[in-house]
Amino acid sequence: MFQTLRSICAGLRLLRHPELVADLGRRQSQLAIIRQLKFQSPTCRISNEVVLTEQSLSELRLGEAVSIGHGCVLTFGDEQNGIGKITVGSQTWIGPYNNLRSGGGRIEIGCGCLISQFCTLVASHHGTDRDTPIREQAPAIGKRDIRLGDDVWLGAGVTVTAGSRIGTGAVIGAGSVVIGEVPEYEIWAGSPARKIGERKSSNPSGVAGN
Repeated sequence: MFQTLRSICAGLRLLRHPELVADLGRRQSQLAIIRQLKFQSPTCRISNEVVLTEQSLSELRLGEAVSIGHGCVLTFGDEQNGIGKITVGSQTWIGPYNNLRSGGGRIEIGCGCLISQFCTLVASHHGTDRDTPIREQAPAIGKRDIRLGDDVWLGAGVTVTAGSRIGTGAVIGAGSVVIGEVPEYEIWAGSPARKIGERKSSNPSGVAGN
């Protein structure tokens, strides 16, 4: 009992620090957003350590049984650069510490995908006009949005750039940078990523097994 009281008093003393109080307030707001998202998507597994904004409640669409891991950051932009959208299909697994940034565009991920840890998907890029600081330039119109088909696997540390399309069943090797279009069921790797193989059928004859 005495030890419990000491712990409570120690905790109360910490409340004298304004930075800690502010941090607790931000944390409480984050948890409230995550609780609401879990309520909207009851079959999904969403870590309490996911970083979201209030926009996620209207701009994020999750299919059935989606999993979003510890430390993932999902952002949706602002009025200056445009509000983006993120859509994730059913049974897709998004591992820890991924960075999905849809501001100025859309990120569409199909069903049954595997997104390994530390991947970055950015749906738009700033303009690069030399007469204006880059940070002040709106997203470039020519390249925006990211689309992943069903059954796509991104290895650890993959970066997918704005305007990229990854076809159903494609595999992207760890540490790769995707620029452009990856056809269905091909295996790509490198920076920039290039084709290194294809997924083969386990039943090449095409005859269904018993």
